[in-house]
Amino acid sequence: MNSNYRLRLLQNISQKKTNQGFTLIELLVVVIIIGVLSAIALPNLLGQTAKARQAEAKSNLGSINRGQQAYRSEKGVFAPITPTNSKVGIKVAWQYYTPSETTTQSPTYYSFSAAAVPTYQNDIKNYASAVAQDNTGNFISVICESTGSAAAAGQVTPNTSYANIVATPCSVGNQVN
Repeated sequence: MNSNYRLRLLQNISQKKTNQGFTLIELLVVVIIIGVLSAIALPNLLGQTAKARQAEAKSNLGSINRGQQAYRSEKGVFAPITPTNSKVGIKVAWQYYTPSETTTQSPTYYSFSAAAVPTYQNDIKNYASAVAQDNTGNFISVICESTGSAAAAGQVTPNTSYANIVATPCSVGNQVN
């Protein structure tokens, strides 16, 4: 009986395949699946990176507009702002954009623009913003975006009436944020 058991055990061991692995076809299928998934995911990732960089301009221009509203409420005029000097009490950091004041001091409105630095000009949009106050004391601020130059985003120069600021804040073909 013992020899019969050994014989069956040896037959069983000899019939089992050892060192089983993945076949070349299986490996190729996995590589193709990974390639397809990365081809789908990579453009989405790059788009999110551009949106994150553009958020810098939107956030900073929004802060400048809010600071101008507060300054005008206190002093009665809009304050001039340069990238190195801010009278409105805000500090903004610019990494992907070059900021510039697009108007001289005006009693009715103030505008500011942010142009993409040369490294990112083809990847991110340019922005321009304006803040104004009408005769009744209401403020409105707009941020325009453009795929063209910063000037194409609009040197936002709204008319003094509140209705015109809402109706035509940006250059034709640009988006209002």
